[in-house]
Amino acid sequence: MAVNRYTIKAAGFTLIESIVAIVIIGIAMVTLTSFLFPQIQDSARSHYEVRASALANSLMTEILARGYDHYSDPDGGITRCGESDANGDLVSCSTSLGPDAGSNELDGTERKPENFNDVDDYIGCWYTNEASKSNCTESEVGSLTDILGENISDEYPNFVANVVVVEDSIDGSSQFKKVTVEIVAGNYGAYDFVAHRGNY
Repeated sequence: MAVNRYTIKAAGFTLIESIVAIVIIGIAMVTLTSFLFPQIQDSARSHYEVRASALANSLMTEILARGYDHYSDPDGGITRCGESDANGDLVSCSTSLGPDAGSNELDGTERKPENFNDVDDYIGCWYTNEASKSNCTESEVGSLTDILGENISDEYPNFVANVVVVEDSIDGSSQFKKVTVEIVAGNYGAYDFVAHRGNY
């Protein structure tokens, strides 16, 4: 039986089909790199939000455990600073926020958190390593390891805590200090936590 040489077709891709396939694969790769891969990187954001919250809670607890003012009675005395005592003598409050000059809160130029006695002593930028200093918005103070009493630079690499304390009024009373702790979690954003410390 004779084979008709004109009925046999060659299998494979033509040049045009190959070019079309390459273009489609190129469009698919651009789509993946533009939309899917950045979402994979952002998937860690929730992890850093939880870590920032834990760090802020720990730091805020440390700060709020201190007194309202340098001259406040740490045992919760009857007379608050800014008011007159039983003899009619005015119990003064600190005239400025921050560490009080002449106190043991300052050891030369270094601030010692273990000596802090009021919430505004923490004003400044606390960081975990040298690389994180670039995220400081307040003046640099020291390492977060000093505040919490243990080395946390491995657990919180590149984290920064910016602490701001201002006098605030609630319902017309100016006997409050507003404490804002901003935790900067490296490339994963900054998170603000706010609390008030009353004069008692």
